[in-house]
Amino acid sequence: MTTYLLHDDALSSRELRHEIGEAILDPITFIEHDGRRIVVGGPFEETIFEAREDVVDEFWDCNDFGFNELISDHSFPQHLLEAELLVRVLGKLGVTEACVPPSFQLLVADYLREHGVAVQVDSDGWMQRRRRKTPWELEGIERAQRAADTAMLTAARLLRDAEPTNDGRLRFEGEILTAELIRLAMEAELLNAGAESQDILVHAGDACLRGHDLGTGPILPDTSCIIDCFPRDRRTGVYADMTRTFVAGDPSRELLKLHADCKAALEIAFSSIRPGTKAAFADTARYFDSKGYPTQLNHEGPGAPRSGFMHALGHGVGLEVHERPWMGRRADEFQVGDVVAVEPGLYFQGVGGVRLEDTVLVTDDGVEHFTDPLSYELSP
Repeated sequence: MTTYLLHDDALSSRELRHEIGEAILDPITFIEHDGRRIVVGGPFEETIFEAREDVVDEFWDCNDFGFNELISDHSFPQHLLEAELLVRVLGKLGVTEACVPPSFQLLVADYLREHGVAVQVDSDGWMQRRRRKTPWELEGIERAQRAADTAMLTAARLLRDAEPTNDGRLRFEGEILTAELIRLAMEAELLNAGAESQDILVHAGDACLRGHDLGTGPILPDTSCIIDCFPRDRRTGVYADMTRTFVAGDPSRELLKLHADCKAALEIAFSSIRPGTKAAFADTARYFDSKGYPTQLNHEGPGAPRSGFMHALGHGVGLEVHERPWMGRRADEFQVGDVVAVEPGLYFQGVGGVRLEDTVLVTDDGVEHFTDPLSYELSP
């Protein structure tokens, strides 16, 4: 029988937030032992978990373990108060071995070991728990996706209504259209929809090759503009992730081809995602290879490729915007209930880039979108 143990605040620990579904600011203890889910905290936390029978079977008051007396004993080291509380709680349960995530505090782990509790770090076990999304996480991802949809429509409107200037730039309602202006407008829409993000990526032209750089400066006409929006639902703390590529004006023949091939690759990826498989990245890379593009699978030079399909196919999404399962050269097998962002992309200096991305749920039959996907077309 494995005893699962967490001790942290639920803003620092994604494992704890996943288990209890609440944004608790102060450190509390979560234990799953012998089929019982127990939270140990103070009176303020007790009122919260009275209404959360869906996530907790029992709430134990820390003062029932002499925590108040420990605090009053000034001879006891203050930095070990919570560790001693854990020793007493685990002692009551008769626990001599506990499974913790890699993020578990080293000081607390050392103290438990000194007092007879074998602390075992199990990265894979805790990852598997987080891959099984709870109903409240799925609801939060859907809200975040709807917020992303609204924000992306706002960006499309700015690009659609922008007019070219005499000096080769774009102007929207009297202002030069920039990555910063688009980002600011999208952030406002996200907040109105109950989500937030200050890291929306807005890249135009050759800036599309800069990866996770935020993007700055004017958006130029007739060039690709990649917008990657990954908002966090403020109620639950979970993310969604989506990307669209637009052209304000007339796309070049090269951009039209990149876009058509990315769109085809996205459909190949969706059709390849099935529980028990992990070939979606390889299937997508082989398709791009058949079209003559550089990929990570056919690249022979030193380092990673700097053009073509030069990144993974995607990643898991949840309480982190990048989490398991991985969808690259060392891919995880998909499982029913995984939430993944799928994002094939192509990038070339002097041409720009195209990336298309949606967050989907892995089901028995394939993938399911959280909302009706927005148009993938280049025209905003």
